[in-house]
Amino acid sequence: MTEIHVRPLAPESDLPALVDLLTAIRHAEGNPTPATADELRPALAAPRTRRWVAPEPDGDGLIGLAVLFHQTPDRCYGDIRVHPAWRRRGVGRALSDALAAGAAELGTRYLAIDVAAGQTGGAADQTGGAADNREALRFLLSQGYRYRGDTWALSLPAAAELPAPVWPAGYEARSLAEVDDLPLFVDLCNATFGDLWGHHENTPGLVTVERMAEGLSDPAGAFLVFGPDGAAVGQCRTFPAAADAPPDAPHVLDQPGIVPDHRAAGLHAPLALTAARWLRELGARPIRLESWGESAATIALYETLGFALVEHEVSYVRGVGR
Repeated sequence: MTEIHVRPLAPESDLPALVDLLTAIRHAEGNPTPATADELRPALAAPRTRRWVAPEPDGDGLIGLAVLFHQTPDRCYGDIRVHPAWRRRGVGRALSDALAAGAAELGTRYLAIDVAAGQTGGAADQTGGAADNREALRFLLSQGYRYRGDTWALSLPAAAELPAPVWPAGYEARSLAEVDDLPLFVDLCNATFGDLWGHHENTPGLVTVERMAEGLSDPAGAFLVFGPDGAAVGQCRTFPAAADAPPDAPHVLDQPGIVPDHRAAGLHAPLALTAARWLRELGARPIRLESWGESAATIALYETLGFALVEHEVSYVRGVGR
């Protein structure tokens, strides 16, 4: 077998070959749009990101790319892209080793690779299709990755009707602007998302009042759910589109989070409706609901409200240190 070498990406000198590599991969995936240097330069400057490439053994081109994003102190996300002509020849394995070593150097605990559900994604040296998706999963399992959770995105059309939410007896929602208790909201976020994969709340102490204050869009569009005994048991946030954004730019609804003891109470749907109706008052735009770590059953509830699934990725994770 040809020996595969991996080295750090040299952003400027490697840029022409990187454009050719990503263009070849897009064409193999059925995307006729070529990559361009102008498109790639901003991505190459992204913070907390490292890249490695596999040079062509007997040429000047590149046959593979690995990208590592240091999301939290505990977690890195990786992605691997391999030239169509070099798949199943050990390139993906060499790049996977580089990702694992890079994540370990950063002191993280986990390295995650997301694979598009029902498709390949870039992680496993394959082309598209169900059979190749199975190959992708076999590759990840052979590298020590294990299933950890799902990432979902759904879209609600701008013209969709939004009925009034119906809450189970004793439950109600109030906006953060009304409650005016940001520490309570932060505690609630940590309680609802701590055990759901893909959230910053997976790392205790990372989501603080200061951090939430920086990222909160509008307290009137953040909601808390209170139970029959008056305790807070659920929350969600919204991120409205800018007023001058194109008409098809969506408002964003961050997933409803419910504390574990109340997840069977039927709160996800009325909380999503509460947030969506508030966003609708700001203007008739599509609404994008983003969710990490939730079950397929919860996503199905959102579909009954008129949301359509537009993205579904599956996270496979391996331990790398600490």
